[in-house]
Amino acid sequence: MKQKLLSLIIGVFCTTQIIVAQSSNEKVAENWIKQHTKEYDIQPHHNFKMLFNRKGPSGETLRYYQMVNDVQVYDAEFTIHINTLGQVSYTANTYKKEIENINTAPSITKESAALIAKNHIKVNGDISFQKEKLFVYDDLGATKLVYQITIEPRATPVGSWEVIVDANTSEVLSAKDKSYYHKHNKGKKKKNKNGSKKESSSAMRANATGKVFDPDPLSATGNVYGGGYVDGNGQGDTDTAELDAARSDVTLLDVTFSGGQYSLVGPYAEIVDSENPSRGLFEQASSDFSFTRNEAGFEAVNTYYHVDKSMRYINETLGITLMPYQYGGGVRFDPHGLNGQDNSHFSSGSGEIAFGEGCVDDAEDADVIIHELGHGIHDWVTNGGLSQTNGLSEGSGDYWAQSYSRALNQWTTADPSYHYMFHWDGHNPCWGGRITNTTRQYPGGLVSQVHADGEIWSAVMMEIYDLIGRTKTDAAFLEGLGMTNSGTGQQDAAIAVRQAAMDMVLANEYGMTCADVDVMTARFSARGYTLPALNCNALDVDEFEVKDISIFPNPTTSTITIKGIQQNYDVEIYNIIGQKIIEKAITPESNMINVSNLSNGAYILKLKNYDGAMKFIKL
Repeated sequence: MKQKLLSLIIGVFCTTQIIVAQSSNEKVAENWIKQHTKEYDIQPHHNFKMLFNRKGPSGETLRYYQMVNDVQVYDAEFTIHINTLGQVSYTANTYKKEIENINTAPSITKESAALIAKNHIKVNGDISFQKEKLFVYDDLGATKLVYQITIEPRATPVGSWEVIVDANTSEVLSAKDKSYYHKHNKGKKKKNKNGSKKESSSAMRANATGKVFDPDPLSATGNVYGGGYVDGNGQGDTDTAELDAARSDVTLLDVTFSGGQYSLVGPYAEIVDSENPSRGLFEQASSDFSFTRNEAGFEAVNTYYHVDKSMRYINETLGITLMPYQYGGGVRFDPHGLNGQDNSHFSSGSGEIAFGEGCVDDAEDADVIIHELGHGIHDWVTNGGLSQTNGLSEGSGDYWAQSYSRALNQWTTADPSYHYMFHWDGHNPCWGGRITNTTRQYPGGLVSQVHADGEIWSAVMMEIYDLIGRTKTDAAFLEGLGMTNSGTGQQDAAIAVRQAAMDMVLANEYGMTCADVDVMTARFSARGYTLPALNCNALDVDEFEVKDISIFPNPTTSTITIKGIQQNYDVEIYNIIGQKIIEKAITPESNMINVSNLSNGAYILKLKNYDGAMKFIKL
C-alpha cells in the first residue's frame, strides 16, 4: 500500500513532494485554525501558541494552547493531528470562546498563593512535590486570573492536590485530588524522607538479576486465590512454598552501578521514596536482587521490572517515543506509598507512581503496576491532557495492563481469569477487581463512575486486540490516545484510535491493513459508538492509474477534466483517509468537475465499474 502511494506521489506527481517539503506541519495546522475561525467563533482577543508537538508512526500531533495576553487559558486548546501525507486527519478542541480579555498581572505572589493552598488542604509534614503556574480561568462562570498550585504531601493528605487560588483576591476557588487511583475505594491502612537515587558522574549501567511475579502468582501457576496462594490473612506478606515457587527469574536491565552499589535506577524506570512509609531505595553491593515477597525489596524489584519492560516495549519495540515530560530519565515509582493504604495512584503533578500496601501489596501485581503506568502514558502522550470523561483513562489503564498479561498466554478463553483485571490484588476477599469483557454498551451502560465506565472502553479494545493482535492494537491505541485531549470521551477516543490505524495504513506501519481498520469500525460500532463514514478500501486498489484516461490539470486549483473517457461514468472522489466527498455523473462531453471548495491536499478519483483509480492534487 505504501509503495503504491509513494510511487504516485513521488514518481508521477513530483510537484507534490516539493509542496509538502515547503509546507511544515505547523503551517498546515495554523492554516486549519484560521480556516475554522468562524466555525468555532474564535474571539479577536484570543491567540494560540503551539507549546507541544509529538511525532509518531501515524503522523504528528500539534497542541495549540489558548492564550490571553500571553497567559495560558486553563484546560483550553486545539489539538491537530497531521498524517504522514501532510493532511489534517483528526482534530479535537477544548477552546473557550467565553474567556474575557482581562488584566493578567497578579496582585499576589506565587509564594503567597502556595502558602494559602498548603493551609487550605491542611498539609501535615513534608511536601514531596510542589508547582505553581499562572492561568486564566473560567470554570466557575467568570473569567479570573488564578494560580494553579499543585501539592503532593509526603504524608497527609494523600494525593496530588490541585488548588486554584484567585491571583487577585487570594480566595481558594477549588481544591481537588488530581491523582488517578486503580480502584474506587482508598481502603484501610496496613499497619520522612523524600529520596531518589541520582546518578553520579562515574555511574554506569549494568544488568542485574531478580525474582518477580510475572504478572502475578495466580496467572503464572494457573491457580485461584486460596490455600497457599493467599496474602496471609491479615498476618502480613507471609511467604509460602507456593508463592516462592511462583516467582520468575528475570534480568533487570540497565540498573545503575556506582560507588560499588547497584540501584534500581535505569533509563526507563527509577525508584524513589517520595511517600510514607519510608522503605528506602534498596541499594546493595550485590547485583542479585532476589527477594521473597515478605521482604520490602520484592515490591521494588517487581515494579522496576514491569515498568522498565513496558516502557522499553513502547519505545524500542513499537518505536513510539514516549517518556514523562515532568522530568528527565525513567518513570519514577515509589513501591511503598500512600501511607500504607490499600490503593495506588499516578500523580499528575509530579508524574510519579506510588503503590499502597494494604491486603495484597499493590506492587506485587503487574496489573496494578501497568494500570497505573497506563495513567502516566495517557498523561505523557497528551502533554497533561489526560481525560477521565466516561472513565477514559481508567479504561485505558485497564487495557494497557490486560494487553501485557494476555500476551503471556497463561489463560485460555474458557477461563474466567482470561478477562480478569488485578488477578492477585483483586477477585478475592480484599476487593472484587474488574473485568475486560463487560457486555455493557456505550452510552447506555455508563453509570457515571469512572472505574465502572472504563470497563466499556477496555472491553472493546480487547475485542479488537483478540481479532487483529497485540502490536497493531497497541500502536493504534497509543497513537490514537495521543490525538485526544482533556475533553475527550470514549466516543471521540474510538474515532481517534481508528483514525490512527487508518493513518498507519497510509504510512505502511506495523502491517496495518484496511481489513484491520474495518475490524475496528465493526467492533466500535457494535459496542455503540457512532463513527463517521470511512472507506479505507477505496484506497486499496491494484494500480493508481487508469489506462488511456487522465486528469488535467494536475495539480489543480479549481477544476479537473477527465480526459480520454468514451462513455458515461459515475465519478467518486475520496480524501486520503477514505471518506467519499464528491459523487458526480460525467459524460464524454461534460467531463469537468469543480473541486475549488476542497481543502488543499491529495485526493483519489475512481470511476464506478472501472478497475483502477487516479490521484490528483488540489492546491
